[in-house]
Amino acid sequence: MRTSSWTRLSLIGAATSVFVYSSAALGQTFRNPISFGVVAGASIPVGDFADFAETGWHAGGLLQWDTPAFPIGIRADAVYHKFGEKDENGGSPSMIVGTVNGVWSFPMTQPYNVRPYLIGGAGIYNSRCRPGAADGCDSETDFGLNGGGGIKVPLSGFTTVIEARYHIIFDSNGTVSNSTFIPISVGILF
Repeated sequence: MRTSSWTRLSLIGAATSVFVYSSAALGQTFRNPISFGVVAGASIPVGDFADFAETGWHAGGLLQWDTPAFPIGIRADAVYHKFGEKDENGGSPSMIVGTVNGVWSFPMTQPYNVRPYLIGGAGIYNSRCRPGAADGCDSETDFGLNGGGGIKVPLSGFTTVIEARYHIIFDSNGTVSNSTFIPISVGILF
């Protein structure tokens, strides 16, 4: 009878140990695939846009979905860009940008936990005071593409992001406009 009690207690103890250790291991590897965040930084006009606008700033939010088993995720961004003006005749250029992007993450580099990634996608660009708008600010909404890269550094409870992207905006007739720019962003993902 005594052996049977010890056997049951041993089996219960072993099962409890397996459950506790497997739960702890799952807790360490599981992370929420959906994250949201904020970004801010410098917006640098390039090409012909640099003749009209100066370096400005941007701020916005993002929502990202990462697949646990695959290195590609999806990110939606909404960002406001405010550029400096080069002359008083052109108005103060600004843009509201909404993009949907694919994010391809490289494996984490050990021991630093830095995760480089590539990002690219398409979006809608609403701009005001485009080059040549000497008498007023016309609002124009166009399609555009973007691509770039960055790094993610996971910290305790959040992830920091540093990235740069190149944005190309197309005019309503489908040609590349002179509004191309590079935002350099720093952000936090939760």
